[in-house]
Amino acid sequence: MKTRLSPRTSLVIIAALFMLPLALAWFMYSGAIEYKPSSTRNFGQLVEPPVPMVWEDTVLMPGAVEPGFGAAEVFDDHWVILYALPDPCLETCLGEVTSLRQIHRASGRHQDRIRIALLMREPGSEDLEISLRETYSKFHLISDPSGKLTATLDQAATGKGSAYLIDPLGNIMMFYAAGADPNHLKKDLNRLLTWSKLDK
Repeated sequence: MKTRLSPRTSLVIIAALFMLPLALAWFMYSGAIEYKPSSTRNFGQLVEPPVPMVWEDTVLMPGAVEPGFGAAEVFDDHWVILYALPDPCLETCLGEVTSLRQIHRASGRHQDRIRIALLMREPGSEDLEISLRETYSKFHLISDPSGKLTATLDQAATGKGSAYLIDPLGNIMMFYAAGADPNHLKKDLNRLLTWSKLDK
């Protein structure tokens, strides 16, 4: 014998099924329910909590893409990929730099939202500077004479980072170790550019 539900009961069940996900989402958003997924879709290592970037005393080296501006003016309100060049910058390093050029080019209509900064820990190699600028004219070469920027990067990645992803609010949010697959950075960045409104 089949049990038939009254119209009112059916309506209550439907309303409950509709309201339950909304209530669950609200409790999770408010913090009443604490949930943290065991895995995420990002490839880079998240910096938790994000570390505020310190552009103070950072020097844009001669031949800058935007001459006459300070580092903060150039990088604020943009997604920044910061690559810390090893010393010396040999074949592997130059290969990773070339990959950054390809990532920027592949971003298409989003290129204006991205800045690529190359941190020269030991500036002074004119041949290297020329080589980097010839590799891609949109690279921003920077130096850190005060050491503040390097200390901030080390705080974010405890010395393990090679490339860092900085959001438009100026926070180091993700880092990638030396030798990491550049496609991982590309995929993370594309996802952020698609969904984020921080720089709009």
